[in-house]
Amino acid sequence: MKIFLLTFCLTTLCFQSQSQSKETQFEKAIALLSQGKYKRTVKELNKAIKNDPDAQIAHFIRGLANSDLGNYELAIVDFTEAINRDNEISKAFYHRGLANLELKNFEEAVTDFSEAIILKPDYYAAYNSRGAASNDLNNYERALIDLDKAIVLNSKDASAFNNRGVSKFHLGDHEAAMIDYNKAISINRKFAQAYSNRGLLRENINDISGALLDYNRAIANDPDFEIAYINRGNLKSSKNDFKGAIKDHSKAIKINPNYSVAYLNRAIARARSKRKDFKGSIRDFTSAIELDPKRAQTFSGRGLSKYNLGNYRESMDDFNMAIELNPNYAFSYRNRGKSRIKLNQTSEACKDFLMALELGDADASDFIKKHCNQK
Repeated sequence: MKIFLLTFCLTTLCFQSQSQSKETQFEKAIALLSQGKYKRTVKELNKAIKNDPDAQIAHFIRGLANSDLGNYELAIVDFTEAINRDNEISKAFYHRGLANLELKNFEEAVTDFSEAIILKPDYYAAYNSRGAASNDLNNYERALIDLDKAIVLNSKDASAFNNRGVSKFHLGDHEAAMIDYNKAISINRKFAQAYSNRGLLRENINDISGALLDYNRAIANDPDFEIAYINRGNLKSSKNDFKGAIKDHSKAIKINPNYSVAYLNRAIARARSKRKDFKGSIRDFTSAIELDPKRAQTFSGRGLSKYNLGNYRESMDDFNMAIELNPNYAFSYRNRGKSRIKLNQTSEACKDFLMALELGDADASDFIKKHCNQK
């Protein structure tokens, strides 16, 4: 996350309690920050804070530098220290909100952006970011209100149109979402995220060639944008190009080795490929679980790969965990039933098939007819 360049005043108002030498030290830190020398900025401010722990601006600037270094927990500590010394600095709340957003602390981010807006009612960036956080919380109606306001305040911010497009897409208004994505791209022709999001929309309306073109454009504009590789990989999987899908998901993993969804999607592609690489898929499912142990789909997928290798008892453990995480996941019940059939647990298997059918898995009816003496 790159910071917005600050018009941070260097007047006696900002440093009324600081000596001339400290003013110079802070000016040096701000210069280092603007040059992208974040580690040196932190080092400079460590000395300043050691000499004066109550220096509010030092904590704030160090928080910005830590954010740009990806040290979001440390950044939150610094922004909090700045807020504790002056709780009327809207930028401190705003940037703490951005750090919380990066850490997926979405509710905390919304609270911070709200505080920033209270202090500065025309803070368009805070409206935009609060809208983005609301999108992440699946509260798309609330997001729309904020994003409409952000666009009124600044109609030249491509990210606000992109974020509003996300809201409208999830609310089912695809035509309006397309207009917003197009607007975002017209403002910023190199906006990789907007191309990727427009690709998702095009894929959703079955414009496959257009979707692929947008994913390619996203990657061309930002070769390190892992989400675009994931989206393109999923599109390739849907067209049975599993080799291409695996290549894209592998690229996403190389960019971000901690991206659990990339391992999950590569695992699925490996299991569905001509090679039926179930061992490789199990390794990927396991990596995904280590990074995100709360996703039922990952346990269920690993269980199916174990089933396909004949490891029925081990597959049962994964299906059990998947059902524990999501009791309404029909796929897990059906596949646990299949494992139980292999283990001669027909009565329990039929209960699973019936539950899968009740939850909407039409394929479960074939297993009921075959194994449960029901027509």
